[in-house]
Amino acid sequence: MARVIVVGSINQDITVTVDRFPSPGETLSGSSLTYGLGGKGANQAAAAAHSGAETLFVGAVGTDLSGQRLRADLASHGVDVTHVREVDGSTGTALITVAASGENTIIVDAGANRAVTLEPAKASLFPAPSDIVVLQAEVPSHTNTEVLAWAHSFGARVLLNLAPARDTDPAAMSHIDILVVNETEAGLTLGLPAPATPTEAIGVARALRGMGPRHVVVTLGAQGAAWASGTEVGHCPAVNLGEAVDTTGAGDACVGALAAALALGKPFVEAVADGMRAGATAILSPGAASSYGALPTVTRD
Repeated sequence: MARVIVVGSINQDITVTVDRFPSPGETLSGSSLTYGLGGKGANQAAAAAHSGAETLFVGAVGTDLSGQRLRADLASHGVDVTHVREVDGSTGTALITVAASGENTIIVDAGANRAVTLEPAKASLFPAPSDIVVLQAEVPSHTNTEVLAWAHSFGARVLLNLAPARDTDPAAMSHIDILVVNETEAGLTLGLPAPATPTEAIGVARALRGMGPRHVVVTLGAQGAAWASGTEVGHCPAVNLGEAVDTTGAGDACVGALAAALALGKPFVEAVADGMRAGATAILSPGAASSYGALPTVTRD
């Protein structure tokens, strides 16, 4: 069975809910405070597992109690955590504010994620050509470069979620199989304003495709996603399943389900639609990975 192998970040999410975001210098009272599993890598791994793919995670936690708890939390989502290392220092932490509208702001301290590496996992972990290796930009860029070469040496496909946006080696970009960005990240990557409409996003996806990736997805929140694959482009409408409760982790749910669908052999455009449905499902419940239990299992027709 094809697998999803995620190399990336794992964080302690500390989330406070408020009626609205504070203005600069303003203090507000929150209505609740929660601690939970987070980090783009861990979220995407949890989403891939809930979507039905065999999923492994390669990452790092600190020597604090948060690290021990998060490792167990990720395993409870059905993810193989054999390759999660413990390193000196603190576990990554994300400070999240969620407004009544469901929108959020996030500040991240990378902590142990700065030490994420393929060592010693690559001594015993060997991707298959049918596997999807998933990367994000919350770990060192040199680690992603190393993973890219490692994955391709086994013939595996690599999905890069370039989040947060950062400069990427053009040579590395040309070896990415699937690039996923949101509208803001797409604009920053190209040095252009973020696309505001599906039509604009299709043009942006085509431009990103010209940088080398075989397939590109530009997510647009409530407007769905634009995609480019080879010489073809298109738009996948959003799925409206109900009112948003918390958008935290919706993009990660989309990436995880997309990776799972590709690993399970679905065509690219169908996999994008699976990602859209997962993201739409995740916003119906509070939290990131804690909302993924309701994600639909990816199936082949």
